[in-house]
Amino acid sequence: MLVGLLNFLFWFFLISYILKFLGRFVFPVLLKRYVKKKQSQFNQQFSQQGSPVEEEGKVSIKTKVKKSTSETDDLGEYVDFEEVDE
Repeated sequence: MLVGLLNFLFWFFLISYILKFLGRFVFPVLLKRYVKKKQSQFNQQFSQQGSPVEEEGKVSIKTKVKKSTSETDDLGEYVDFEEVDE
């Protein structure tokens, strides 16, 4: 029984020190690589959008395409329902 307890404590402390080492040295390196990767993806995506540069003083109006109202004409007529007291 004492041997089992000592064996458990040995492995527990060994694993905890390994995790502590990984947390202190390896995790920051992995985090930096992840941040750099996401930053380069963001910069690449931002540069692809590239809105056209308009000249100073030039006025441009951008409008959205209006939907036709014929889509709602085919729905039928509105019926107002009343609650019935039982």
